[in-house]
Amino acid sequence: MILLHTNDLHSYIAGRDAQGNACFKSEGCTGGLARLATAMKRVRAEHDNVVALDAGDQFQGTLFFTANKWPMLADINSLLPYDAMTLGNHEFDDGCEATAGFVRAQPYPVLAANLDARPGCPLKGMPFRPWIIKEVRGVKVGIIGLTNPSVRSLSAACPETWFHKSEPTLKKAVAELEKQGVRHIILVTHLGLPKDLELARKIDGIDVIVGGHTHDYLGPGSSKGPYPIVEHSPSGKPVLVVTAGALAKYMGQLEVGFDAQGVPVRWQGAALPLDASVAPDPAVEAKIAQYNQKLEVYTSNIIGQNNLNAPDGLHQCRVGECLSGLIATDSMLEYGRAHGAQIALINGGGLRAPLRQGPLNVGDMLAVLPFGNKVIIREFTGEQLLAALEHGVADYKGVGAPVLHTAGLRYAYNPALPSGKRVVRADLLAEDGTSKPLVLNARYRVALVDYLERRGDGYAMLGKGTPVEAPDPVDVDVLSAYIQKHSPLNILPPDRLLKQTK
Repeated sequence: MILLHTNDLHSYIAGRDAQGNACFKSEGCTGGLARLATAMKRVRAEHDNVVALDAGDQFQGTLFFTANKWPMLADINSLLPYDAMTLGNHEFDDGCEATAGFVRAQPYPVLAANLDARPGCPLKGMPFRPWIIKEVRGVKVGIIGLTNPSVRSLSAACPETWFHKSEPTLKKAVAELEKQGVRHIILVTHLGLPKDLELARKIDGIDVIVGGHTHDYLGPGSSKGPYPIVEHSPSGKPVLVVTAGALAKYMGQLEVGFDAQGVPVRWQGAALPLDASVAPDPAVEAKIAQYNQKLEVYTSNIIGQNNLNAPDGLHQCRVGECLSGLIATDSMLEYGRAHGAQIALINGGGLRAPLRQGPLNVGDMLAVLPFGNKVIIREFTGEQLLAALEHGVADYKGVGAPVLHTAGLRYAYNPALPSGKRVVRADLLAEDGTSKPLVLNARYRVALVDYLERRGDGYAMLGKGTPVEAPDPVDVDVLSAYIQKHSPLNILPPDRLLKQTK
């Protein structure tokens, strides 16, 4: 069997340029859905034993999605030869009504065995399935889907959206498939690589796990492991775990051979780069050109100039300091100071694109901050803020979407220390450049995106601030006003997120 897979495409339909910016056409760029379509169709034309899966998070990430929303993705997906997908957390960003429309319009099955849409949820009665059975050369192959159960904190799912626990749900689905004579089972999830590896070790009956959510590349040069990672189930059988980076940069291709009992005995594959050697599919390229037309109203409105060149982008903002984090929080703090704010906070997962070098337009602002969050002012104790900083670096190796970018506050953390005790220093930065340690029993006014107050990314402590009356503008408007005022951007702010390695 040949398994093709993608994950976390995030609407990078035309790929990226050399600086990591989303492109508006495939020419001169790499990756993207037009090249993906070519690669998928080529393999399908040459082999009759292909299964193609997507592990979710097609929504959000570029101006294409901001302007065109889910109907664009469903339209382009009609040209991509997938067999099935699962839902990522970002498929819930515009609420369950939009998710339901997307599921209904998909040209291939949407799998979510753990999703329980209860009365009142627009997803109730939608055609998502727990699993499907596909015949490959006359052999039954079961495909189970598990979506991310944290969408009410990570995204904007409605309160009636519930989820069953992953492990019992998976055991039940495997048992149901085995009763139907299925000996080959693929699990496609949007749970993240650590959870996929855990499920591989805990649950019998799975041959391959196709994952998403953590944007991990596997293969040469990866710190996460080889392609595939080989785990073993409780019965001792191999379980192959794969994922393929993010942002339509790669197509995973895994070839698996099975013995007479259906156990994987040989395998090979790689996350294949969709580079310039892969010609864009003309039909998909025509769709890209069609949807690009709607972007001109945003891209034609120039608001400033960025002359800075520093590490930046969706991935960088999750692992350390990034340019868009520095500028966005500076803009929030400048706005907030009129209302007494001393600190600004935004989560790394809220920064979706690099701040483009050169002329900046409204579209560039929406690419960086596409969620429409409001900038609010709240008062917190130093103890609450320290708890928030700790939460931001509590994940595996201290990186991930929750990591906090700051202005007016500088902090250092050591990922080698136990989770919850990684922040080794936190200093308040005054306007005159002086600093002093954060005081746990003192109170501080903070400008933050309202996603954090809604306990997004698990920030329960930031839902307990004291409200301060203020206009609550949209974050992208605050950023745009700041860049207009300070253009051209020539001075790089000093890092405020410091990682210690000793």
